[in-house]
Amino acid sequence: MLTDLSADWYRAIASWAASAPPWLHQVALVATQALLAVLAALTLLSWWRAERRPAHLVPLLSGGLAYVSAGLVKHWFQQPRPCSAMPVETIKACAEVSTFSLPSGHSAAAAGFAVALALQWRRIALLVAAIAVLEGFTRIFIGVHYPHDVLAGFILGGVLAVVCTRLGARGRTRGTSVPDAR
Repeated sequence: MLTDLSADWYRAIASWAASAPPWLHQVALVATQALLAVLAALTLLSWWRAERRPAHLVPLLSGGLAYVSAGLVKHWFQQPRPCSAMPVETIKACAEVSTFSLPSGHSAAAAGFAVALALQWRRIALLVAAIAVLEGFTRIFIGVHYPHDVLAGFILGGVLAVVCTRLGARGRTRGTSVPDAR
């Protein structure tokens, strides 16, 4: 089953992470927050490049909405974090994070940012995709999410980004038609 495979991958990654050098633990703990900040900074750069058009702030909306939505969905699924459900040593103590893990809020936000940015600024699509994937990996590496939590977060964030981008494009075109020249 997918959840069994996900649990096996989690055990392998978390065990490998726990045996990694302490400096790598610190890098992962900083990266799991900093990567979202990089995506936010790229959104602001996109906005600046687009002559500060409000529609270019859609990735901020997508990322924020995805993070909040993931938090709401977690309470519906109520899946315990793997660090509390399995006897595996982790980098991040379970007591330092919320109770539930499905979907990953950080992964949802990263996908929300990345997909919306890629739709607006195609030249950085590979870069933002790599940042989002790295964000998801750090959540498993530090021990707070199963791989299927990250995948669910990516799906949630990606879908919300497409919806937000389409609504933003729709709003941008509303009221821009050329008036009749009678």
